[in-house]
Amino acid sequence: MTTHHGWAGSPALRAAVQSPPSARAGVVICPPLGQEGVIAYRTLRLLADRLEARGVASVRYDPSGRGDSAPDTDPDAQVRSAVRAAALLRTTGVQRITFVGLASAAVVAAAAATEDDGLVVWDAPDSGRAWLRRQRALASITVEGERVLDGVESIIGMDLAEDEAAALSALRFTPRTGATLALVRPGGRVPKALGDVATAEAPGSAELLDRTSVHARIPGDAVDAVVSWVDTWAPTTTVPVTVPALERLVDVDHRVSERVVLLGPERLFAIESVTSRQAPDAPVVVLHNGAAEHHVGSADYQVTLARKLARDGARVVRVDRRGTGESSVVRADERDYLFAQEWLDDQSAIVTALAAPTEQLVVVGMCAGAWIAGRAHEDAPRLVVEISPNDYRRRPALPGAYSDAVRAVDSPSPRRQWIRERYNVVVPKWLRDRIARRDRPGGVLDHVKPLVAQGTDVVVIVADGDAELFDRLGGQRALRRFPVGGRGGGVELVHVVDGDHALFAPAMRAVVIDEVRARVRAAFPVHA
Repeated sequence: MTTHHGWAGSPALRAAVQSPPSARAGVVICPPLGQEGVIAYRTLRLLADRLEARGVASVRYDPSGRGDSAPDTDPDAQVRSAVRAAALLRTTGVQRITFVGLASAAVVAAAAATEDDGLVVWDAPDSGRAWLRRQRALASITVEGERVLDGVESIIGMDLAEDEAAALSALRFTPRTGATLALVRPGGRVPKALGDVATAEAPGSAELLDRTSVHARIPGDAVDAVVSWVDTWAPTTTVPVTVPALERLVDVDHRVSERVVLLGPERLFAIESVTSRQAPDAPVVVLHNGAAEHHVGSADYQVTLARKLARDGARVVRVDRRGTGESSVVRADERDYLFAQEWLDDQSAIVTALAAPTEQLVVVGMCAGAWIAGRAHEDAPRLVVEISPNDYRRRPALPGAYSDAVRAVDSPSPRRQWIRERYNVVVPKWLRDRIARRDRPGGVLDHVKPLVAQGTDVVVIVADGDAELFDRLGGQRALRRFPVGGRGGGVELVHVVDGDHALFAPAMRAVVIDEVRARVRAAFPVHA
């Protein structure tokens, strides 16, 4: 499979176009909004791969103002970007287009598609207003602290200005007469406003969308249902496809530019941000996202952070490790590499590919990415920032083992639930807590010791729950043992009261961005 990455138009869309040399039709794969889009990223990549195998071209994209695309304050950017993505796909030679929208993207796809276009809505909400109402309800019980900062509202994994929220809320389905398929999860229903359209079940939708990125599973059968419908809808004849007209470099704001880079023997996908005034000895900052999520971060915080660090004079790389985002082959039954040796190997390969001198290197990671940053002692970075670390294990896990263990705890089988209930009665809590910590041997002290021994400063940024874990696993001892300003490196804790682990809370994200920038400026004052 060959994917062409780049940017198109103004404000620039970051797009990924896939196609065989000759194609029967094209599909615009509209990205779901917020955290739904993060969770579904690999699923939509699999859809593009399987469409290409059936002779169908596709385009995936970040709407302007979101993800890797250029800034855009237009409240209608979601629908306008879908229309622009279709226009880009047509420049390759294909003319017949179907729009596919999963979950929240279904209302966007329906608004962008004409009656001459095909349309697939998959697990669609009743309307934009219904989707937004549900997201606000979820955010009210999930996001710690205030959800509105400087007039911008935070829902799960997405920030919304008031006018954009109004534009999304106004999106409605209308009766369709053109070729349309509505995929529903078992027991679900088609939005009534679509009218009488073809319907099929999409098994596995709940297992994909109703869970965290650690739990989520790619629904291969549902992907095949989309491909099967497109295969039937598309003409049997093909047309030659030309390479899409994509820019390899995007000017973000006349000071910062970004480009796609492929790093190391695994050709890991990354976005590099630099400034036009960057010095040869500028700090090189590697950003690792959390869990098995791609390189934009919650509510695009990694994008914001990278662009601000670049304006400060740093060279910044946001990376998809193996099994995340655009890196490595995607499979329906793929195993993630949470806390696995493969991700540690990826970190070393990234540093080698960047040819970054250790005295210029900064590694910043969130959650599972924080664990990777904390294990980067062989790369000897000048500075490590760990955001929301919640695991300090020294021994890597086997691929898939961590997420399997989480699923067993959160969704136990009846037999496991029976055993757990009796275990909790018989075994005292102090002993249960001690047993539960066995997979974190050494705790915080042994986690940071290899770094500070090489002169690396380590900054740990945590909200309340992770601060409690930090203390329980010996964090205070590490702070006393390795004070900032002592011999070698030091350890410092930044406790954000009322923050949240996942960075859904806007105040937590703001503190994280400000702290990382301040630490990099302090370590490299000449570039501030």
